Amino acid sequence: MNKIQTGKKVGEIFETKDYSIFKFREDNRIVNQNHVRKLSQRMKENGWLSTSVVTINGSGEVIDGQHRIKGAIIAGVPVRYKCVRGAGSDEMTSMNTLQRNWSPFDHLNKFVKKGNPNYVTFQKFTEEFPMFKYTECAMLLQNSVTSIKRDNFDSGNYVVKNEKKGRLWGQYLLELKPYFEKYYNKSIFVRGFIKIISNKKDFVFEEFLHKVKLRPNMLVPCGTTEQYIEMIENIYNYKRSNKVNLRF
Repeated sequence: MNKIQTGKKVGEIFETKDYSIFKFREDNRIVNQNHVRKLSQRMKENGWLSTSVVTINGSGEVIDGQHRIKGAIIAGVPVRYKCVRGAGSDEMTSMNTLQRNWSPFDHLNKFVKKGNPNYVTFQKFTEEFPMFKYTECAMLLQNSVTSIKRDNFDSGNYVVKNEKKGRLWGQYLLELKPYFEKYYNKSIFVRGFIKIISNKKDFVFEEFLHKVKLRPNMLVPCGTTEQYIEMIENIYNYKRSNKVNLRF
């Protein structure tokens, strides 16, 4: 007997064009339609990739391979799959991460579907402030520039500290947009702004905005967070008799 055939058989692979058996979980990552189109075109030309197998559980829920299945449906080719009974959300995340890295927003969608209140708040925040990326949203809602660990976010352990304060600070940054349109939402500027507003009681945003309106030319692009803090301090102290130290 060929040595290749002497291994222990641990499962079976099936093939079907009955796409109705596949159930797509809401807590899976959001489908990338562009990726589906590319896969379907490849399948129209070459059929299902012979070495590719998707995974479902005993209920027909897709654990791994939703993009390939959707591509196969468009191309009209049979899907090859295996059934792992008992597989669920944890297995789905692990397998998909190995296939193609989940973005923070893939994980966000997953925990929103599970009803995690912190992630529901985070999603609403991103919808209200779409000009900020994941990192900036995370800092604003935590009211801190302390490093946001992706592992914590991806595993469902992110915690919103003060939503009201985060929304207020986001609104403050939006008020700077007319004077600093290309840079007001950049990470190093947002980080410097949060450092100041979260630690310096002497900093009053309304006074800062007034100074910005007086001297908008003082808002200039910087290369580091520290330089932005120095710039904000210089603007804040413009024509101020009692200078305020905003640096650390």
